[in-house]
Amino acid sequence: MRIRVLFVLMVLLSPFMMVQAHTPNIMMSILKNEGPVPEDVLETAGFVAGDGIKFKVGDSTNNSTMRVSIDIDGDGAFNESIDYFSPWMVYDCQYDENGTLLDSDCVESDVFYFNGSNGTGVYDYQIEKMVNGSHTDFWINTIFVGIDDHTEYELPNVGDCFGSGCDDDNDEVVGSDAAEDSKKHLISILMVVSVIGLIGVSISLLNENKTTDDEKEDLVGLVLDNHNNEKSNNKKDLVTVNNITQNIIIQDSVITGDVGNIKTEEE
Repeated sequence: MRIRVLFVLMVLLSPFMMVQAHTPNIMMSILKNEGPVPEDVLETAGFVAGDGIKFKVGDSTNNSTMRVSIDIDGDGAFNESIDYFSPWMVYDCQYDENGTLLDSDCVESDVFYFNGSNGTGVYDYQIEKMVNGSHTDFWINTIFVGIDDHTEYELPNVGDCFGSGCDDDNDEVVGSDAAEDSKKHLISILMVVSVIGLIGVSISLLNENKTTDDEKEDLVGLVLDNHNNEKSNNKKDLVTVNNITQNIIIQDSVITGDVGNIKTEEE
């Protein structure tokens, strides 16, 4: 019985186990003429280990390029042999009529994932801007990467902007994915149905076990009662017939045997 209950429990709870896995999220950072938006990725942004940040150029200055570097080892310096450096990016790459890049080295955006040894922590990152091959600007800001504890909270979807200053840039980021919201809603409904089914099956199995035990007790009691009745109805009395003691069987107040010359011991 316990094995059956545990099996049903594992089947019904399997959707919960699947939901617990963390799907990496990608946040957007727009590299504008006045610097990155947002400037810092704060703890409250819900950015955790395993997630990625996408840096996209939003500066349309002619002949300008921008690059992102992240201080991975936390030594306060940006070293290309140790730390992470993105390729030089431009605002808008040129494509032909088939959607193929005219310049294979042209890059508009870059994504970096914080996972493995580069997971939870606080990282400095730098934005460099060059115009006509000369550096014109530098920005140094921080990224806070939290612990992935599988706690559900609202996170930006792929292509969403986050932080201050994003309200004015809705035309530069992609809207949330409605299909993803619908999937989360269906998962929530499946959780509720699974719990209700588990409770119903458990109660049914327990009631079935209790009913079987009660029937066994009733059967044993019935057998004992019949046995006692048979003993009470089958009594044997000793009587004396012609000075000879004989067994007379009395069943339900009826005497059987030779009773013609019966006398008691006193006679």
